[in-house]
Amino acid sequence: MTGGFGRFLTATAVSDTANGVFAVAATMMVAQHTHSSVAVAVVTVAATLPWLVAAVPAGVVVDRMDPVRGLTLANAGRCVGMLALAVLIWTGTAVLVMAPVLVFVVAALQTVVDTAAEVVTADTVEEERRTRANGFLAVSTRLFYQFLGPALAGVLVDVHQALPGLVAGLACLAAALVAAQVRTGARPLAARDGSAAPTGWWTGARLVFARPVLATLVGVGGLTTIANSIFYTIFIVYAVKPGELGLSSAQYGFLVGATGVGAALGALATHRVERLLGRSWTLTLTRVGWALVFAGPLIADSALLVLLMAAGSALGGMWSVEAMSVRQLTVDRTDLGRVSGASRMLTYGMTPVGSALGGVLSLTVDAEALFTVCAALALLAIVPLRLFLSDRAIDEAARVVARTGAGAPDRARVAQSEGQP
Repeated sequence: MTGGFGRFLTATAVSDTANGVFAVAATMMVAQHTHSSVAVAVVTVAATLPWLVAAVPAGVVVDRMDPVRGLTLANAGRCVGMLALAVLIWTGTAVLVMAPVLVFVVAALQTVVDTAAEVVTADTVEEERRTRANGFLAVSTRLFYQFLGPALAGVLVDVHQALPGLVAGLACLAAALVAAQVRTGARPLAARDGSAAPTGWWTGARLVFARPVLATLVGVGGLTTIANSIFYTIFIVYAVKPGELGLSSAQYGFLVGATGVGAALGALATHRVERLLGRSWTLTLTRVGWALVFAGPLIADSALLVLLMAAGSALGGMWSVEAMSVRQLTVDRTDLGRVSGASRMLTYGMTPVGSALGGVLSLTVDAEALFTVCAALALLAIVPLRLFLSDRAIDEAARVVARTGAGAPDRARVAQSEGQP
């Protein structure tokens, strides 16, 4: 891999740490000020809603400009939003009103960062090493965003509630400065010959649904995201005292941390599993992993539950890496930002949907029954994977893109649907 990718990975790690610090600290701050689950839910929705409403525009932005520039500007904007919340907390000005607003803005800019990251990786890493590179990006998310960031947030909040916003903002500024040094050699879509390719906001979604490989990735990913959100909405109540498992808060935190470590290890191993089993069976294995996570509370407890959920998360954690690699392989570079944005909207955007659904279902349906349903949904997703995501189908989709140079047949149909010549 190139030195450019090394600098980009460093920027990603710093940015992910800032994201973890800010998101967790903002939620903790609101909880401490209000002691209200409703107020906490508002912040949580503000942090996840951008994947539904901003991911598609983010894809358009990334395709219309140099993705490194987009990533740099988005991180600079996140810096401003984080520092703004720190100032409001320090001065005690409209904190509870502005916290959800600033969390939403920062999360919306994060959609640009994540979408640009996929494109930058495609531009800086050769195809045969791309799955490994995507694994490093996934590890950054697991370790820095989901592990180091939250742990650091707790320490900083105890010192002063304004400190996490200050530290996270400065980290985002550092990430922006490092990312600005990355050179990919790729030009933005507007600067290329043939740039009359469709650039409407919904072009990425149309391209996804025009191609069975991409549509299957989105469908399976979205379904599993809903199941995952339902599971964790219910599981925390089921696991922590006075719930069925009777875990303390510290024990629950260790359990969730173990699943994060498992997912990180799985992400690192993805390229090796892909070489051994192929892309299709690697993707299939991830559904077995998530089924193990969702069924874990039904069949194990104590240390065995930790091991089972960590192992399942290791298998499931390969999904994001392999799905990103398949998109990079089967989508032309001129379309990748929009397709990535649309794919993330249709998968990550299901998080608030699943959380809301889990909350409603928990009022009338037993927790163990919901765990069973979530595991069944994960296993059911194997069917479309085996039907539409064989290695042969993926290779054929890649050959079409390589042969046409710009995904011409699909893009022509999309351009026609958008009224372009």
